[in-house]
Amino acid sequence: DVVLNLDKRVVPAGWLDRLGIAASAFCLVQCLALPLALIFAPLASSGLFSHEMFHLILLAVILPVSLPAFVLGFLRHRNARMWIPASLGLALLLLASVLEQRHALGAGSIALVTSSGGVLLILGHVLNLRSRGSAGA
Repeated sequence: DVVLNLDKRVVPAGWLDRLGIAASAFCLVQCLALPLALIFAPLASSGLFSHEMFHLILLAVILPVSLPAFVLGFLRHRNARMWIPASLGLALLLLASVLEQRHALGAGSIALVTSSGGVLLILGHVLNLRSRGSAGA
């Protein structure tokens, strides 16, 4: 079994994928919910969830969880197909963050790019988990 050793604690690598799925799903829910909140309650757009810093915080969680999960999974199962949605998802999340910081797109477009990236990232984690399971991990 591929594991990650964190200060003498052994963490199963599948745990990272599950955490990555949860973080990506949270990002997706936030991106889908915010436009509805903006339509129905303009005051709901204030605070952390609408702030540009929110996506940077999510990236700070998603990247250190997802990258090791994908690398450790790949080392175990060698299924390169999971890299397609995983890398596209990470690229879209990074792109959305850069575009948001530069105010290059409106909130709706940023939400669309971020949501697409989140869905692809979740798909990458699911493929990684399934491949790990079929590899006996």
